[in-house]
Amino acid sequence: MKSIIGWALACFGVIGFGSEIDNLRKGTADHTVTGFILAALFVLGGLALVRSARRAKLPPELRDAPAVSRPALDARGIERAVLACAKQNGGRVTIAEVAADGQLSFTEAKEVLEELSRAGACTVDVTENGAFIYEFSGLMPRETARAALEP
Repeated sequence: MKSIIGWALACFGVIGFGSEIDNLRKGTADHTVTGFILAALFVLGGLALVRSARRAKLPPELRDAPAVSRPALDARGIERAVLACAKQNGGRVTIAEVAADGQLSFTEAKEVLEELSRAGACTVDVTENGAFIYEFSGLMPRETARAALEP
């Protein structure tokens, strides 16, 4: 029931926005700012009710669980996380592997790996499927590292 009332309020607010825009277009706007504020309150209130209804349907362990937050890493910590992941994977990683390690988002992992590649810390190989594999020869097992360095 909450959800239905929430969507009704949100729709009423959208109609209010449309009405105020139409009044502005016609030049008959007397209390336009008030109308926009009321419309925004209806939309936001309605969406809050919808969110509340959806949240009430969740199991208690998910509903009451605190939001998971990662500790913020500085630039040095981010590089260490990438290098630790590369070392764990034998010196070869993909962006997805670094992101799956849990400390970085996919975008952060991609940016750091590209930056390390530009700095010469690793080389990039592209597979037939188009996946980028970042190779850190200094983190590979000794035999693999020598073979990778030979022409």
